[in-house]
Amino acid sequence: MAATRRMKAPSPHRRPAALRPLAAARSRVEQPAVRFRTVGEEGLAVELGTAIDQAVNARVHRLAALLRRERASKILEVVPTYRSLLILFDPLRIGRASLERAVLKHLGARGGAVATRRGRLVRVPVCYGGEFGPDLEYVAQHAGLAPQEVVDLHASVTYRVHMLGFTPGFPYLGGLPDALATPRLPEPRPRIPVGSVGIAGGQTGIYPLESPGGWRLIGRTPLRLFDPQARRPFLFSAGDRLRFEPVDKEGFHRCEAALPPPRPRPSRRSPAETLVSVDRPGLLTTVQDRGRPGYRAFGMPVAGAMDRLSLALANLLAGNPPGSAALEMTLLGATLHFEGPAYVAVCGADMAPTLDGKPVASGTGFPVAKGALLGFGAAAKGCRTYLAIRGGIDVPAVLGSRSTDLRAAVGGLEGRALRKGDALPVGPAGAASLAPRALPRELLPVPGGEVPLRVLLGPQDDLFLDEGLRAFLGSPYEVSNRNDRMGYQLEGPPILHRAGADIVSDALCPGAVQVPGRGTPIVMTADCQTTGGYAKIATVIGPDLGRLAQTRRGDRVRFTRCSQEEAVAALREERDLLTRASAALGQKEPYPETAPG
Repeated sequence: MAATRRMKAPSPHRRPAALRPLAAARSRVEQPAVRFRTVGEEGLAVELGTAIDQAVNARVHRLAALLRRERASKILEVVPTYRSLLILFDPLRIGRASLERAVLKHLGARGGAVATRRGRLVRVPVCYGGEFGPDLEYVAQHAGLAPQEVVDLHASVTYRVHMLGFTPGFPYLGGLPDALATPRLPEPRPRIPVGSVGIAGGQTGIYPLESPGGWRLIGRTPLRLFDPQARRPFLFSAGDRLRFEPVDKEGFHRCEAALPPPRPRPSRRSPAETLVSVDRPGLLTTVQDRGRPGYRAFGMPVAGAMDRLSLALANLLAGNPPGSAALEMTLLGATLHFEGPAYVAVCGADMAPTLDGKPVASGTGFPVAKGALLGFGAAAKGCRTYLAIRGGIDVPAVLGSRSTDLRAAVGGLEGRALRKGDALPVGPAGAASLAPRALPRELLPVPGGEVPLRVLLGPQDDLFLDEGLRAFLGSPYEVSNRNDRMGYQLEGPPILHRAGADIVSDALCPGAVQVPGRGTPIVMTADCQTTGGYAKIATVIGPDLGRLAQTRRGDRVRFTRCSQEEAVAALREERDLLTRASAALGQKEPYPETAPG
């Protein structure tokens, strides 16, 4: 659906040609019509332009501010990007058409005038070149300049933070002089040091975390862009302004030494708490809850359980709220020693659990005595098992969640997978004791077989050839060995693009099906980055992501197109299943903790 109303951008301030950012040359052009795009059953993308443009970006942020001001339970989160705004909403409370009408009303209420906050001015010391900027010479050669001229030019302008994404706190900056535009590396580096300043095409930015990356590195700053324990976790917000200030290596280290030390991770250890110690950690065992929505606009992934239904069922069996923190085990489970009595429940893949050597069934809850040993083996079917303990895993919450985000190293136990010897505190379990119990088998997901995944096409399905769409919807795809909590890369018939895979980076959600240049799909999962630059042909609906999370290398999936109405019905069925599970266990309805987002 596209609106026909057009609104012109204000004229930019003129600059000398050498200093004029790429976006400024385009900002005098009339803005294209507003365009709505589907991002799964819970997402609506509002495109206000087609390129990186300061005036378009200002309109995006103004719309985001208006929607945040009236945000209620219907709108869950808004994520601004260069030229579009992702609105995440509860489709059981507001329809997509109603949301589109509300957006058009906001866009038309004040005409084309743009009034956005000026933003803070942040001065960023940077040591250019040498070990801190290994690509400075290449950028200079590409621009036909001396390295010092590149430094002077890069530090001569005031940049605007257009958006944050990729990793928590990563600022995408508008204002790079045209002369410094440089192509990305042919192959990304596996490790970019924290604080690296890079250039990619007409963009410049700063890496807040150590991560892979393909940008050309020209320098490094000692400033910390992301500190989850700080009162202000993210150094930048969209709309802020930034000036780079060159310093030599000695100046870099002086700035580094002058920074306050990072705040220590909070601890919640107490002699009175029940502890669970790790005898064997399994292949990948992490603490997960329903995730940390609300920070996508800062580049912070939601994380949380890969199979949200199995997590919720395990918690209900344990007598917890469905979103409580539990253990997620992948392919090979852990062995745990209980230093106090507890009540536990197991759901998900069948990892042949045993209690003191005696088999116990998945889909059940049962008491464990002090000193008991609960063990899990390799998954016979499926991929992930959830162990809930009554009272919940009581590690400190970070940004409102106990979920482990391995890439950002936050949440869970020190932001990492469990290790031998770790001790996990358990929250108060209450006075009531529970007898062994089980859920009816018809309420439990059954992993295995060719997995059907329902999808809503979009947001960029129009960038693919008809034969590419036919291959996507008509062929099975096999799960490769390149799958983890960030995404599942699949193998199968290539999905052909009309004119390349790259797009202007925009928002990304779990379930998004990205198709890079080689034509094979990647389904993004819980820990995926919040922005991406590849075309997305479709989005797997939320109720089916748990099915994908239970697949493993060699399993096959098949994508099936569905309508918004069918996707919302599937979401309602998922909530109804939890209601029936609660009723079977004699508990109240779990609605408050199962809202999407």
